[in-house]
Amino acid sequence: MAAEKPQDGAREEVYDVVIVGAGIAGLSAALYLARQGMNVIVVSKDLGGQLLQASVIENYPGIDAIKGLDLALRVEKQAKLFGAKTRYGEEVVEVIQDNGQFVVVTKRGRRYRGDALLLTFGKMPKKMGVPGEEEHDGKGVSYCTICDGPLYKGKPVAIVGVGDQGLEGVMIMMGLSPKVYYVTPSRLFGDPGFIDAVRKAPNVEVLENHEPVKVLGDGARVTGLVVRNRETGEEKKLDVEGIFVELGYVAKTDFVSHLVDLNQKGEIITGKMGETKTPGVYAAGDVTDIPFKQAVISAGDAVKAALAAFNYIRKKRGLKGEVRGDWRKTGKVQTKKKAALRL
Repeated sequence: MAAEKPQDGAREEVYDVVIVGAGIAGLSAALYLARQGMNVIVVSKDLGGQLLQASVIENYPGIDAIKGLDLALRVEKQAKLFGAKTRYGEEVVEVIQDNGQFVVVTKRGRRYRGDALLLTFGKMPKKMGVPGEEEHDGKGVSYCTICDGPLYKGKPVAIVGVGDQGLEGVMIMMGLSPKVYYVTPSRLFGDPGFIDAVRKAPNVEVLENHEPVKVLGDGARVTGLVVRNRETGEEKKLDVEGIFVELGYVAKTDFVSHLVDLNQKGEIITGKMGETKTPGVYAAGDVTDIPFKQAVISAGDAVKAALAAFNYIRKKRGLKGEVRGDWRKTGKVQTKKKAALRL
């Protein structure tokens, strides 16, 4: 795909490597690339990705128990100590190939150019697909209850969800909101303890076999949600100020389909080093066809992809030698002079 000129006022930032996605995979890749002296940036809609859904992680090696967000913050801090940069609130909508480089374009029109590209954006939240949803994304419609729930303390809200993910969202909000509607398209299913807690909560109204029809609001804030009974067709308005969508995740990879091969699930097919069909493009984490969706696996695969990208760039620039291990990379992080190999 040919490069396009930046929009008026749009500034193109240039890096060695651009990473799309700031979950455990993207942040781990940024850490290892920054340690090798790479000028690297992480571009993402949020910090943490699917880690934000983990109230506690107890199987990450070396850590007894930690919240998903706290783990992301720890790795982000490490990556920044070595010079990695981050841009959050940026939804990537396009990637353009240009003379052997890759230009990442965001919804806001911002552009980030790199010699190598790492795709680590995991899976994206499923949307309701109803009128008013897009207009109120971030203005009352949220796809992460644990992230944004506290912002709606004392306000009536609706959770639109399924399974344990939806039930967990309800349990978060029933301790914060005076009224919580749980809109779910079938009968309740999931952890029996979760179901029991939700049914017993006095401020929770469960609307089984219901589906969302329309988000109401003025473009600046949500004022309600119209739902429909799937059995009777009857519609009703819920007077809420916040809507939390907990319907699961999908691999939204259409914007990179020209660069990678995809399986039937829309996941990116990778080689053993995270490489894709396009030289210079690597992928890791839950967005790939690796069957085990675990934080530690995502981190490890991302580090492999990061080091492969580093070696790719060295070779592209005619430099000798490859990095294979980091046991010689010892010593404290220095502010002005990092103990890391530089190009």
